[in-house]
Amino acid sequence: METGCERRSSLATQITQLLSLQDLDQRLLRKEQQLEKLHQQVAVIVSEKEAREREAEERQQRIATLESQHREADGQLKLEEEKIKEKRVRLNRVRNERELLVLQREIELMKESNGELEDNILKVLGQLEEQQQQQTDTQTRIEELQAQLAQETADVESQIATLEKETPVERKKRDQIAADLDASLCARYERVFGSRGGWAVVAVRDGTCQGCHMHVPPHMCNQIQSSQIQADGSIFYCPQPSCGRILYFGLDSEEVSEA
Repeated sequence: METGCERRSSLATQITQLLSLQDLDQRLLRKEQQLEKLHQQVAVIVSEKEAREREAEERQQRIATLESQHREADGQLKLEEEKIKEKRVRLNRVRNERELLVLQREIELMKESNGELEDNILKVLGQLEEQQQQQTDTQTRIEELQAQLAQETADVESQIATLEKETPVERKKRDQIAADLDASLCARYERVFGSRGGWAVVAVRDGTCQGCHMHVPPHMCNQIQSSQIQADGSIFYCPQPSCGRILYFGLDSEEVSEA
């Protein structure tokens, strides 16, 4: 029964092995989490750098558009100014008052149009200057990120190398202990370890499972305690359906975190 017990030879040895296995598995789990965190640190920098590069590319397109608009408007203004010059030359040659008035009116209209062109050019130049400044700032940030990425990558690779050097040694010890355990017990341990936050073997203290902190019946507590001093004791599991951890009678100095 899931909440009952299983008979094993040398229970004290089994519990000791399970606790050693759990300790090694927790170390390996922490290393995996540390490796993941290190990779995430690099990924954050890479993500921002790529976003800034896309931003710079898009802004460069806007700058190119503004530069094209400026060239077009500036060219149009110069063309219109040449036309005004030509009309002013004609003014000096006109003798007909009516034609003179017409030319003067045309020149005024062209000057008004040129004023609008000049305003547009100034507006475009303002936008262009703003975009270029932002582009300079973005490029500076990209360079900073590139340097940061190089440093972070070097640090991460160094830490990963250390962790990967330590991991095989601990994994070998872990596998050796697991191989000495009963296969069904080991399978249950691994299942609970994976589903209960890395705590599969916990103490019973003051009538409470130190994994889920729920009450363990007094008769079961007595059985767990007496079983541990027997040569052929039984392994007990927390009776709570949401827990099911492997239980042992713990000392007051032991501390187990809730998963």
